[in-house]
Amino acid sequence: MSPLVEVGGLRLRAGDRAILDGVDLTVADGEAVGLVGASGSGKTTLALAVLGHLRSGVRHDGGRVLVRGQVMLPDPAPGVRGGTIGYVGQDPGASLNPYARISSILRTAGGQDVGELLDRVGLTSAFARRYPHQLSGGQQQRVVLAAALARSPRLLVLDEPTTALDLVAKAEVLHEVRRLRDTGVALLWVSHDLGTVRSLVDRVVVLDDGKVVDDRPVREMVTTSSPRTARRPAVDRTVVLSGRSLGAGYHGTDVLTGIDFDVHRGECLAVLGVSGVGKSTLARCLAGLHRPSAGEVLLHGVALAPDVRGRTGADRAAIGLVAQNPADALHPRQDVRTALARPLRLLRGLRGCAEQDAEVARLLDAVRLPAAMASRQPGELSGGQRQRVALARALAGRPEVLLCDEVTSALDTGTQAEVLDLLTDLRADLGVAVLLITHDPWVAASASDGLLVLAGGRVVSSGPTADLLPAAEDPEALVARLLVPPSPEGASLV
Repeated sequence: MSPLVEVGGLRLRAGDRAILDGVDLTVADGEAVGLVGASGSGKTTLALAVLGHLRSGVRHDGGRVLVRGQVMLPDPAPGVRGGTIGYVGQDPGASLNPYARISSILRTAGGQDVGELLDRVGLTSAFARRYPHQLSGGQQQRVVLAAALARSPRLLVLDEPTTALDLVAKAEVLHEVRRLRDTGVALLWVSHDLGTVRSLVDRVVVLDDGKVVDDRPVREMVTTSSPRTARRPAVDRTVVLSGRSLGAGYHGTDVLTGIDFDVHRGECLAVLGVSGVGKSTLARCLAGLHRPSAGEVLLHGVALAPDVRGRTGADRAAIGLVAQNPADALHPRQDVRTALARPLRLLRGLRGCAEQDAEVARLLDAVRLPAAMASRQPGELSGGQRQRVALARALAGRPEVLLCDEVTSALDTGTQAEVLDLLTDLRADLGVAVLLITHDPWVAASASDGLLVLAGGRVVSSGPTADLLPAAEDPEALVARLLVPPSPEGASLV
């Protein structure tokens, strides 16, 4: 019997650059295959090719892609994409219509029983009336998974579906995917993390620089964990950014209550909590993009206007935001130069093309990207490269504080370490303070000096990271502690 998916000698190019070079891949009916590799290795490009889709600027240069014997490139067979194959992409926010309620999104995808689909991915029917911006990143990803399941596909292509999720939400999605696997649905799971896919796949295919360098049963693969780093720059005790009794909510429902903190010059303060706890809402309040319902934000001890439109140019430049989904934050039809030139013009008044070009090159170098990236559009970049461009844009105003919202969640382990090292260098070289929002305790442990733990919309623990996240801490034990509801007095977890 022929395989469900057959890729043979596939060659894809962008300009003179080979993105995939003679790739072979098969997925049998009911088989689960893990596709792993570093950021930029071609994983997402190969996954999209299985769907019969090529990003802008990518051309088919040879080889074949067949699904149930039907040719997918250069044009997919009718009814295969969205029918035989369901797709869950890397950036859930980019997959959801921001103007449609969740119920409408799921019905458009072919799901008649919206409540049942939501229940399958661990969400209540109450989410049906919400819009995507009213969901956390983890909740958005589960809605995307529900949409992919709407037409009962025989193959699910999953591109980093758990990278933006906290440990609890990740476990829920993995449980659902495992259940689907048991029903005979085949999986092509794209991931930078072998540990995530190890328990769910039969075989692992490793890509490096557009070529298959390994293909073997998962039991023969070795999983390694990320090392913790103890490198810390010196912290100036000057308080740069503060929150005092901050509260925030949506449509009369409180999300955050009584949030207090200080971030010092050169310090990295991690905000840690599970999906939906209000971490991103806190970042938006600090950036002036969401008006607090109570309390105030202070820069150098002076209260800022609650809305960014009421802040001075200097105030806006002082706080740089790196959003959770770089695909949402970057205009899909603007090249990198345009994305970086706009804040240079608005926040620093750079008008001349020569000035802007020189500064764009400097910003790209600061985030360890080549100057040639300036001419590319977001769709031509890997997830890790897009995240670095978003970081470069946040640096354009020469901020005193960087608000980094899940900036490593979509990155492979090596690129994740590079970005965290980059943040450490920025702190040491420029004295920039970092508020690092994350659901990952190991990211917090690796990069931060101080920790703010949120649960139930409140601060339930705060203090030095080394005290709250000891090196021997087990992830499951940590999650259990994070889920302890706060007492009325806000008792510490430790």
